[in-house]
Amino acid sequence: MKEMKSVTTTGQPKMGVGESNITVFDQRIKSLERERKILLALGDDITKVREKNDLITLFSLRLKELFSFSHTIITLIDHEAQVYTPFLLDPASSPIKNHPAYPSLVAAHYPLDEPFIRQVMANDGPSAFILEDVMNVPGSPPFLKVNYEGGVREILMTPLKSKEQVIGFLHMYVSNINGFTDEFKSIIKGIAPQISSAVINIIRNEEISREESLNEVLLSLSTEMVKVRDRQAMLKVICSNLREVLGFSHSMMTVMDESEENYKAYLIDAEARLRELTDFGDALNIPTPVEDGIYDIASLYYKPLVFNMESFDADRAPLWFRLHYEAGAREMMVKILGDNGSSKYSLVLFADKVGTFGREAVSIIQRISGQLFTAVSNISANEEILKRENEKSFLLDFSSDIATVRSKEDLSDVVRKCLKKLNPQLGYAIRKINDDLSTMTAYIYQANIADDDEDLQEMRVAKFPIEDGLQNRVLNSEIPLLVSVNMEISRGNTAKYLYLWKKMGFKTMVGTPLRTGDVKLGILWLGIEEINIPLLQGICAQISIAMYNIMANEELLRREREQSFLVEFSHDIAAVRTKDELKQAISDVLQKVLNIKLAMIRIIEDDGVTLSSYMYDESMFEKVNSTFKMQASMNIDINEPLSARVLNSDEVVIFNVEEEIQQGNSGGYVQFWKEAGVKNAFGAPLRVGNVNLGTLWLLIDEINLTILKGICAQISIAISNIRANEKVLAYKQKLEMENDYLREQIKTIYNFSEIVGSGAQMQKVYRLISRVAESDSTVLLLGETGTGKELIARAIHNTSPRKSKLMVKVNCAALPAHLIESELFGHEKGAFTGAIDRRIGKFELANNSTLFLDEIGEMPLELQVKLLRVLQERELERLGGRTTIKVDVRVIAATNRNLEAEVQAGRFRSDLFYRLNVFPINLPPLRERHEDIEPLANFFVAKFNKNTGKKVNGISLKVMQELKSYQWPGNVRELEHLIERSILLCEGNTLKEIHLPRHEDNKQTPGVYNVTLEQIERVYIIDVLKRCSGKISGTGGAAEILEVPGTTLHSKMKKLGISKADYFMK
Repeated sequence: MKEMKSVTTTGQPKMGVGESNITVFDQRIKSLERERKILLALGDDITKVREKNDLITLFSLRLKELFSFSHTIITLIDHEAQVYTPFLLDPASSPIKNHPAYPSLVAAHYPLDEPFIRQVMANDGPSAFILEDVMNVPGSPPFLKVNYEGGVREILMTPLKSKEQVIGFLHMYVSNINGFTDEFKSIIKGIAPQISSAVINIIRNEEISREESLNEVLLSLSTEMVKVRDRQAMLKVICSNLREVLGFSHSMMTVMDESEENYKAYLIDAEARLRELTDFGDALNIPTPVEDGIYDIASLYYKPLVFNMESFDADRAPLWFRLHYEAGAREMMVKILGDNGSSKYSLVLFADKVGTFGREAVSIIQRISGQLFTAVSNISANEEILKRENEKSFLLDFSSDIATVRSKEDLSDVVRKCLKKLNPQLGYAIRKINDDLSTMTAYIYQANIADDDEDLQEMRVAKFPIEDGLQNRVLNSEIPLLVSVNMEISRGNTAKYLYLWKKMGFKTMVGTPLRTGDVKLGILWLGIEEINIPLLQGICAQISIAMYNIMANEELLRREREQSFLVEFSHDIAAVRTKDELKQAISDVLQKVLNIKLAMIRIIEDDGVTLSSYMYDESMFEKVNSTFKMQASMNIDINEPLSARVLNSDEVVIFNVEEEIQQGNSGGYVQFWKEAGVKNAFGAPLRVGNVNLGTLWLLIDEINLTILKGICAQISIAISNIRANEKVLAYKQKLEMENDYLREQIKTIYNFSEIVGSGAQMQKVYRLISRVAESDSTVLLLGETGTGKELIARAIHNTSPRKSKLMVKVNCAALPAHLIESELFGHEKGAFTGAIDRRIGKFELANNSTLFLDEIGEMPLELQVKLLRVLQERELERLGGRTTIKVDVRVIAATNRNLEAEVQAGRFRSDLFYRLNVFPINLPPLRERHEDIEPLANFFVAKFNKNTGKKVNGISLKVMQELKSYQWPGNVRELEHLIERSILLCEGNTLKEIHLPRHEDNKQTPGVYNVTLEQIERVYIIDVLKRCSGKISGTGGAAEILEVPGTTLHSKMKKLGISKADYFMK
């Protein structure tokens, strides 16, 4: 046995190995005893904890007596949401309590899937981290960096468990590195189970306390709900008992109509701030379709549904939603109240901030939903019984009266008596739809009301457009609509009858559509404050039948006369494609139906102020031919009095020649009409929608205005289409000419403005770009990292015929292998876990454009064969799909790898390489672009001056020499980053220092900046030949070392003037 050696120190007694081990063992025993005492003391403290905040305080105080640390936090895990959040804080000790980010950090939810916390959970005990090492790692929680900014340098993370499940974490921070000793970690590991138990007890106590309070509230609610007899009392009970528990700002209840297609507000909380808004009446009374994205979704769920109101498209949301949102609501909880499949009622609670309604709130509403439904059903049932009895009696009386109606006068008397029973002060009017189907006029109205009012008399004969924003809403509604007069005016509705109603004192009007089957007859307007929908619908149904019977005979006769020729003209006009065809179609219909000829059509020119003759029938003006030709050749201003009257009218305007002369309008048209012997002229506006196209003129004494208006409507559309087609053709020709011109320009101009560099090497690249850009050939960009391969790809795309489309880029190295296929080719819904919807790939996105495949050498072998198929066949299939999709994509690939070597090594498919290597472009490294270093450096100085606000206006000669001497392993990208750093460090107006790397691989060569590239290349080849003893080809020859063919090396030597005397030793 070998003798055990001891270590001797001068002046000290020798100590053997055994004695040393005994000392260590004694120290370990003392340490364990100290740990035991600390654990017992901490455990005793923890067992005394009753309040939530006491745990962290007692824990921190006890440990700080023995160990130095800054502060402690406990976070809890929400396994359902897969996040962890702060639970217990020690703000008094926290060095970051005054940090601006502190409030957001303590309220944040941190994901469990981040690498930092996964590492913590993987360790059974405490895990110490140096903040500087982990805070900048992607995915690390932000509280690491904020604590670092507050002076913390190390964190100790300890999982807290309950029955082997991690329920949270104990965070401990120190201000120095390696501040957590093994002894400290051991203590924390030992006390962690007791802290876990204390946390669980605190949570359970809080839940028990909450549940007891909630039960008291719900019991009180149940007791008071039994006493409810009307709507307002029920809502008051809900709000007074639940507002404090659930934290909602206000509430609303809705009720579905009998059709079960619409719903409206049933009750709105008195605390709702939307009562202050002008649209409140609409929110309460206007029906909302059930299929609104809210009600229909909520009805699919048994439990209440919480909506984030900020995520809704406000333009598509119902009016009541927009009003509540404008009043400050940001979250709502909807519970459909029903039984046995019924969903007639709903309760809606609103909150001012997102996140108010959690699982507990949903549970509470679910528990009381049955009681709510029973209460509201009983209230509604009582109300309905009384209402039905009154309606039935009323409608029976009205039905008896309406049966005697034979004329319009009879109908007027019956309606007056009926409506007077509803309300003696009731104002009413029935408007019928006119024959033009675009306007309405008074049909029956209340007599003896403001008969001396001139405005009212005018309204009784006036025609009101249906599409005025109000009447069309009523006609398209299935139920009566309650309209706020002031609200409609405030919305910008300029209908004259609204101002008349306001003048007469009506605040609200009820509009009820009159129809029989699908035939719309008109509207009954009533000046009342409330709507009894079934009663009004019953009254209007009988009025509609009577109106229909009265109007039926004359309506049928009129329609028969008009229908035959309008259908024929519609067919003729539909086939019109040119101006001449339109002229013939107009001439035929006017001659056949109205027995007249077209005088003239004038069209508004593109300047918007000039009317020019478009077509006319010259045969009408044989007696005044010369005058007519002069009139036809003249352009007329649209403000010319007669033309302006026509263009500003919705109807055909009749001009009596004598009356116009008497009024002083004797020039232009009027004088010509007099000379031609015309008594009356008809001017009709030609327009599509609200856009005036021109005017149509007919010279005849009488005409059917309704027929003429129908003809003009179709003529207007035809003219609009013809002119649009003419403009499209003209624009197409212009674009073709411009395109040809630009193509010729592109052929003669190389514009690579984004690329800096004019040396011989880059000129070669430019020439290659100009040769390949116009084609669809695949381009392979080769070169070291940082040489600007993406910039060259963009230059090729921007000078190609595909430049009008966006170039799509895919970095094959930046995507996980299992995602590259989906990224390139897309996937169908359900193709793999997480594929929740269909997604198109980059090839489809780049259809008819360019796809840039960067780092192609990093693509996995299994995907290379699929890429090859797409390149060869120009078609693909989405992942999980069965349909073949044709694509037209120009591919530009780039790599800094030697693909030939990759093929030899079996890491890259040879067939894909040959398919990509159609037109390779080798990008020179920066060390071979000596003449480009200075312009590149100046370009980056200017760029970072702008970005940083610096004013560096030059580079010193010394710095420029250093830049030109450096070998640039990182090429242009390294130069860019180096200039950026130097600009930030520069203190003057001239860049005098450059911080170049000093490692061996990047050794500078003094004086190399004044040597040409050819000279450097010559010296290097001679040096290699000397090392190979003059051997050029074969194994161990210079060509093998330089990785070029022997023939290429011979040519290069001849070009550089290298002879044997240069490399053979004498």
